[in-house]
Amino acid sequence: MTVLSLYLALATWLFASAWLLPHSIPTAWNSLVSALLIATVALVSFAVPGKPGLRFGNALMAVWLLIAALLMPHVSLGTMAHDVVVAMLLSSLVIFTSGRWRRIVPVDDVPAGR
Repeated sequence: MTVLSLYLALATWLFASAWLLPHSIPTAWNSLVSALLIATVALVSFAVPGKPGLRFGNALMAVWLLIAALLMPHVSLGTMAHDVVVAMLLSSLVIFTSGRWRRIVPVDDVPAGR
């Protein structure tokens, strides 16, 4: 599974959850708009590979989702917890796919001449 498909899967779930879970009207709209922005940022950042910093737009979206989950009126505690979990998943996805986590190659696996 590619990184782009992970972002799109998370955005799709967030979009669908606006109808599948008991959201208040403001949190439903927040889920819909946030999902569209997450998908847009992901698509643009992968379409323009020379600008890897674009992906951090989704880091801002993760912060927004967390703040909104804590401050907006929710129908149930479960919906609020769902929004917090989605924010955490999105932030984890941004952190672990940012390129900062490089695989360390053991010395024995380095080709000769390097």
